Amino acid sequence: MYFQNELYRDDLINTLNATVNIQKLYHKSVLITGATGLIGSFTADALLYLNKTKDAEIEIYLLARDEVRLKERFASSLNEKRLHFIVQDVEKPLELNIKIAYIIHAAGDGFPAAFRERPVETMTPALCGTYQLLQYARKSMVQKFLYVSSGEIYGKSSGAEHAFTEENGGYLDSMSVRSCYPMAKRCAETLCVSFGEQYHVPVVVARPSHIYGACTSIHDNRATVQFFNNAAVGKNIILNSAGKQMRSYTYVADCVSGIFTVLLNGTDKEAYNISNAASRATIAEFAFIMSEKAGVKCIFKKQDDNEKKEYTPIEYAVLDSAKLEALGWKGQYDICTGIERMLNIRFMQNEEDILYGLSKL
Repeated sequence: MYFQNELYRDDLINTLNATVNIQKLYHKSVLITGATGLIGSFTADALLYLNKTKDAEIEIYLLARDEVRLKERFASSLNEKRLHFIVQDVEKPLELNIKIAYIIHAAGDGFPAAFRERPVETMTPALCGTYQLLQYARKSMVQKFLYVSSGEIYGKSSGAEHAFTEENGGYLDSMSVRSCYPMAKRCAETLCVSFGEQYHVPVVVARPSHIYGACTSIHDNRATVQFFNNAAVGKNIILNSAGKQMRSYTYVADCVSGIFTVLLNGTDKEAYNISNAASRATIAEFAFIMSEKAGVKCIFKKQDDNEKKEYTPIEYAVLDSAKLEALGWKGQYDICTGIERMLNIRFMQNEEDILYGLSKL
């Protein structure tokens, strides 16, 4: 649905150009879970575009629970002969009669409403889903299994504020329901390296920072998505707190080029942060940049009880990307550029949707 958008296609081109050794994917098969999410769907679009422009002949398998959402999200690519849908819960055993070379496991709800309303279902894709996929990877002898983890696994830092490297670890309260997401991600990482050690499954872990982009899910209620949804239709941005928490924000095009680079070049049983040093800001700064780009205002509002339950106690979530950069990767989008492109892609998409609707009258 985004392929007609020129800016979006430019982002796909930049992603592919920024990926180190992208040619390793040519003539291979790739399974992507969480295919309707922000990261999974952009990853799939990048591979589809690689097939279109480079005749890469990549067999693309997209796994998701909802067939309707899959077909809606990839409506413009339904006739692609190398695109295949797998409709099932990732927690169920994967039974395929084809050879998969690469698995990118990006399934799971990563937004606060899910943590509050469905903490058990938030944990199970990371725990049960990862186990089922690793079992399949073990039996099928895949070339590489990449688990999309999260920068939230670092928890709360103690002492001086510093960018987290892959060797760091902060505090997480295991008795807090809000910890359902980062604790499950931590456990899944350990499960991955355990399969790597015991069964010699070639596994790598990518730890994205706070990812943003135009192709967000309607179910996602993260602060950045709420800001975006308001700004894209000319509404004021609402801040439910002072927004002083410092974050590494990464535009989705940078995130996916980082994922591909880790998949194709990362060392087995190691983790890699995905972040851009030119894209660090507090939540409030992110909101104000977006409001300025969209020509709307920022308004502060007191949190209600549900919003307080979703609130993360982590004040400083900045990731060091030196290990990923050592593989040859470099981020392309600073925070102002990323936000501007995110808004412009949605503005253009809204105009196209209006024109399409008028043509149907």
